[in-house]
Amino acid sequence: MEPSAKWAEIAAQAIFHTLVASLFVEALVRSWRVTEPRQRMALRLVALGYPLVVVPAFLSLFPFRLEEPFHDGPALLVARRWGEVRVLGVPLFDAWLAAFAGLGALLFLMDLLPLLRGRRRPRPVAAEPDPDSAAALAQVPELAAALGIAPPPVVFLDRDQPVLFCTGVRRHAVVVSRGAIRLLDAEELRAALAHELAHLATHDPGVSWAVMAARALMWFNPAFQVLSRAVARDAEWRADEAAAAVCGDRLALASGLIKLHRATSSAGALPVRRTLPLAGALAEPLARVRSLDIEVRCRRLLDGPPRPLPYLKARVTIAAASLTALLFFVV
Repeated sequence: MEPSAKWAEIAAQAIFHTLVASLFVEALVRSWRVTEPRQRMALRLVALGYPLVVVPAFLSLFPFRLEEPFHDGPALLVARRWGEVRVLGVPLFDAWLAAFAGLGALLFLMDLLPLLRGRRRPRPVAAEPDPDSAAALAQVPELAAALGIAPPPVVFLDRDQPVLFCTGVRRHAVVVSRGAIRLLDAEELRAALAHELAHLATHDPGVSWAVMAARALMWFNPAFQVLSRAVARDAEWRADEAAAAVCGDRLALASGLIKLHRATSSAGALPVRRTLPLAGALAEPLARVRSLDIEVRCRRLLDGPPRPLPYLKARVTIAAASLTALLFFVV
């Protein structure tokens, strides 16, 4: 087999294994009615591990899976055989792989380019908070202690635009603007600060960079890109639950999420930069998706704390073993 054909077959395996694993996990999430965000993340991380860990392990430990005797014998599905079918003179395997790789690259760039643009912007300049803002931020050490972390530095921005986020891989910080403090009432601000501190308690800024690096490695894999976004959404839900548990006011957090989303959406309603093909056409649907995500998070908060699924570790172990055994015969 030529090197290019071998790499194409490996890429096809990574894509198809991720697709099967993600569909399998999503079916389990729904059939088991998994609503606790930590448990949802655990299941989805199993699927993310297949192209990063299981596929390379198969290739290094069982190289005979790429050879014809295995393809003609125990293999259940051989992607390379699709090349024998032609559509408009193009082998179906090549067309399938190119289409999936293009979709994966598009999904990756849609998140990478805004991130790179943000990194090029000048760092926000910290200002001395006014007395009212300082009093509102005095609760950060208490919230941090409740979440089991050291109080991070608070970077105060003297601007009217609402800004509230956490940052830092090794040096954590919470960034908040005067506009965010004035926008939210006392209970909403407390819940929003607890949400950002909950992200720091689970080292989400560092994890997000690790996930982005994995997405760069799997740029051609659309199932991996979609699943990574689902894990990021679960991380937001996990922070919501931690903040609600610390503050005891789920309604205040939901109200704060809506206020911040509406304020930042209206403030950012600028003409779309043409950084990607079809960027203008995608802008409105993507904005609707973000609004829907906020709505779902608020509904989950108002529904009350989720109930953990019993025996999850045993279920995950059995599911992972079954899926590994199945995908061993898919090349």
